[in-house]
Amino acid sequence: MILDVFAVSLLLSLVFKRRIYHLHETNIKLVYLFPLPFVLQFLPIQNRILMMVVSYSLLFLLLSINHHLEGFKLIILGSALNFLVILLGGGRMPVYGPLANRMGLMPSIKHILLEKFTPILLIGDIIPAYMPWGRKFLISIGDVLVYAGLLIFMLSKPDRSSFKRTL
Repeated sequence: MILDVFAVSLLLSLVFKRRIYHLHETNIKLVYLFPLPFVLQFLPIQNRILMMVVSYSLLFLLLSINHHLEGFKLIILGSALNFLVILLGGGRMPVYGPLANRMGLMPSIKHILLEKFTPILLIGDIIPAYMPWGRKFLISIGDVLVYAGLLIFMLSKPDRSSFKRTL
């Protein structure tokens, strides 16, 4: 779903003539490394907890280096909630199975279906999300915070301090 939120953010930033026009000039440190933590999460590694610790450690490093940017504090908070629930879920995001089945969703390598509602699901994937183009998901409160942070980042007005200086 992160790609859907990114696409919506890009579209809205174009509509409102915001940061997208200056994205190449913003000083996002180590931006080229941001896809790596997500790629790591899809590797078929037996020790899921270790893989998630490595993935989230890299993600938190990248986010903390850029914490001064608009929206990044929300992204950090949401990522921390997701990391906590994934650790509690044995290295996979807990998903409420009956709801996933009703929506016709299949779990990925990153998810574990729980058939009974337990307290861990309060921060797991239990919020239905439907995209206008037909895609549907179950997301967590951590995801909501991450997506809100991304929207804030993409729609915030450029700050002079976030631009590279060019002569």
